[in-house]
Amino acid sequence: MGHVATLGCIHFDTHPVLLFVAPPVEKSAGTNHVADPVLERHPDDGWTLAVPMKVSAGMHRILGKLVDAILPETPRTETTLRDVTRHALVSLQYMPRSSATVFLWTMRALNWSPLWRFRGIRPLTSLPTEAARRHLLAATRSRWLPIRLLMYGPLGLFMSSYFDQDYVHHELRYDPRTFIASRIRVRREWLAGKEPGAAEEIHHRPHGSR
Repeated sequence: MGHVATLGCIHFDTHPVLLFVAPPVEKSAGTNHVADPVLERHPDDGWTLAVPMKVSAGMHRILGKLVDAILPETPRTETTLRDVTRHALVSLQYMPRSSATVFLWTMRALNWSPLWRFRGIRPLTSLPTEAARRHLLAATRSRWLPIRLLMYGPLGLFMSSYFDQDYVHHELRYDPRTFIASRIRVRREWLAGKEPGAAEEIHHRPHGSR
């Protein structure tokens, strides 16, 4: 998705170090959302992203319901729920298969949490979003640690994707691109022979290093 990772669109004039065996990939949609050419990735970088993990239609419904119940109600766009759900499935491709499987089974357990918490007989996917939100909030406040821990996975995964969206940055008045663009320019000028000054705040660098 075009806005999955704001900082993922930055090119530092170096080749990335691969720390894992990459899963199946697809070409990204491009960087048209980046107005500053300094932040555009170099074509040689490849900019590949794993394809979403294939799951059943039922699991798609579960993830969609959990995303809808967990994310703040505003700000959102028409594609927020679809984008965050897709990002979750992409992220699962970078996990060991066993970890991804455990995560999906955890989502199934949360979907049926009203039943095993003796709060109802219907799964979250059969409830209105507000009711599902109340059930999940109750799980985060459970006196039983294992129940509270069940919420760590979806909260971390869904919220990290949500808070990486441009419109959320705008709402929070958070502008990482301006800062990152300035650091890229400093590095390029440094490589070209212009020593950074005190205003660039390059601390503890070895003498003569770049």
